[in-house]
Amino acid sequence: MKILVVDDSTLDRKLLIRSLVKAEIQQEILQAEDGEQALEVLAENYKDIGLILLDWQMPKMNGIELMSGMMRIPMLSSIPIIMVTASASEDNKKLARGINPNLAGYIVKPYKPDELLQVIKPYLK
Repeated sequence: MKILVVDDSTLDRKLLIRSLVKAEIQQEILQAEDGEQALEVLAENYKDIGLILLDWQMPKMNGIELMSGMMRIPMLSSIPIIMVTASASEDNKKLARGINPNLAGYIVKPYKPDELLQVIKPYLK
């Protein structure tokens, strides 16, 4: 199983990956800078990706647009997604869950690594 980290911030991707590595999570970690690049990674690896950590606010294609598109493609709609975003409003949380009723988690930046790992662990195989 692979984990896909989608965030336009290089620093935020590094922090997420560092948290996973420190927790000794052994899965291969793939990266994308925006939704468009994530679609390219998904096209090549969708059978192996078991979890997506997805930022909301990104250029080209944001996280909500990516997730919305994924929900319309059966082979992608079953991949668990955890939003990791600075968007803390209840309206945004409702919007995300409306688009993906099976949203695996919604973590607001800045987050504590333990909080992140607690949400991720049930999805690790």
